[in-house]
Order: sequence, then structure tokens, then C-alpha cells
Amino acid sequence: MIRATLVILVAVLASSLSNVFSRRGMQTLGPLEDYRPAHLLRFAAASVSNRWVLLGLAAGAVNFMLWLIVLSWADVSWALPMNAVEYAVTAGMAVCWLKERVAPRRWAGIALITAGVGCVMGSW
Repeated sequence: MIRATLVILVAVLASSLSNVFSRRGMQTLGPLEDYRPAHLLRFAAASVSNRWVLLGLAAGAVNFMLWLIVLSWADVSWALPMNAVEYAVTAGMAVCWLKERVAPRRWAGIALITAGVGCVMGSW
């Protein structure tokens, strides 16, 4: 259980980094406002050539590989809820690195989810 928990925590970190890096990349591109095919293609090309988006994709690939390792060791009914710790990690990273503001009500929801993870963790 300890090794699976540690690998899940590293996977959660990778997933959070993936989300934060991807968001940072998309902030540099700006919002998608035009849905015509030519514009969508330009937006897609700009997205996949953005260094932050590429870092996000790489971190997501690391997360996926670690997740496969965890699934080779643990029940998915235990492992999947453990991923919910990502909500707290990602919110913390978003506040620190992206300067996002997280409302108290959102923090309360994240705390409830994290408490539920604690209950699941003790069930293995």
C-alpha cells in the first residue's frame, strides 16, 4: 500500500503540473472565439506548438504511465478516489503560479473531498 500511495502522490503531482502548464499555455493563446474550420486549425497548431502546452502534455504522459503502474498493484476502487487529492494540489498550484483566486466555498469543497480520500485510504 505504501508504494502505491507514494506513486499515486507523484502521479497526482504530475497531473496537477499538466493542468497548470496547459492552462498557462492557453492563457498565452487567449480564448477560442471563432469556430470556423480554418481558425480551429490555426488555434490547434498554436496550441500544440506552445511550450507550456507541450510541458503539460509531457506531465500528463508521466501521470498516465504512473497510473498504469498503480493499477498493476492496487484495486481501481481504492486508487481512483486517491486521485481526488489532485483537486487540492492543483488549486494550490493555481493560486501560487497562475495567481488565481480560489473562493472559500471552493476550498471547503476541496477539503471535503480530501477528507473523503482519507476515509478511502484507510480502507485498504
